[in-house]
Amino acid sequence: MKKIIAICFCLATFIGARAQKTVPEIKAGTAMYASAFVQGQEFPLLLTVKSITAPVSIGWSVEGYGEGAFEMSVQSVESGTQFLAVTQPALGVTKLSDTETFGIISKAAFKTLSDTKAFTYGGAKFKVKSPETGVVKISGKEVDVFHVISEDGKQELWILNNAAFPIIVQSIGQATDIVISEIK
Repeated sequence: MKKIIAICFCLATFIGARAQKTVPEIKAGTAMYASAFVQGQEFPLLLTVKSITAPVSIGWSVEGYGEGAFEMSVQSVESGTQFLAVTQPALGVTKLSDTETFGIISKAAFKTLSDTKAFTYGGAKFKVKSPETGVVKISGKEVDVFHVISEDGKQELWILNNAAFPIIVQSIGQATDIVISEIK
């Protein structure tokens, strides 16, 4: 009887540990390998977090096109209200306005999302999709994300459940859609 209880306990522990979702650590130097989709074409994209303190900087590189970075002010990271609409980014550094973010939602928007399961960004109202229909895996591990959909159903975002750096790991309906497949 003791052996059966021990086996059941080990099995329950294994299943519980396996079902846990992860939140990858995002810090300066983090590299994210992704696919970008622009007007139906797919491009390999490398995003690199250059700085997580002001100005927050996310570098990008597309083989055969070039590289650059998007810089966001303290104000945009804290309380930005819209995405920078990018289809073909300029080479070099692009400084965003205090209302724009790239690749992340602002901390204020994330707090609203965490508290109410909804938020508004760029005039679009998003709410958590329920029931959740899919799993997001990065580097082979299931990640903890908020899957949100716009009221009109035209936009979807998968946002990493990380208040310090709420990065969008997958999108549908943006000027440039992304799917991050690996974080190192």
